[in-house]
Amino acid sequence: MFKKILVGYDGSPFAKNALNAALDLAKKYGAQITVIAVAHVPDFAETKDEVDGVLEDAKNFFAKALEEAQKLAAGEGITVTTNVVPGHPAEALVNLAEEEGYDLIVLGARGLSGIKRYLLGSVSEAVVRLAHCPVLIVKSKK
Repeated sequence: MFKKILVGYDGSPFAKNALNAALDLAKKYGAQITVIAVAHVPDFAETKDEVDGVLEDAKNFFAKALEEAQKLAAGEGITVTTNVVPGHPAEALVNLAEEEGYDLIVLGARGLSGIKRYLLGSVSEAVVRLAHCPVLIVKSKK
């Protein structure tokens, strides 16, 4: 059923739960997994160097988390591909999934409610609205 799974990952406990769910699905369906972190670049960058600097900083910032994701997957006997991509988190996930033919996007949910959701927005909600493929939102136990 699922052959290519895209996991949004930031190293948080929510993201780790999502990765664990994706690993379980990958074992069941023999799917490949790509784990990505998204570097939110400035909306109005003055130069390409500014964007490149943000992306390089993000790669350094997420390196440990993505290495941890690879180790977690290896512990389950699965090799994952990792990457850091620039953009708005929801748009970057959806665009990559569509461009590269992923058939499932897996995300963790922080469980924001009320005013926090209104003020901060929800990446998972935006992905569900925009995605061309199924989206699995893994809610964490409290």
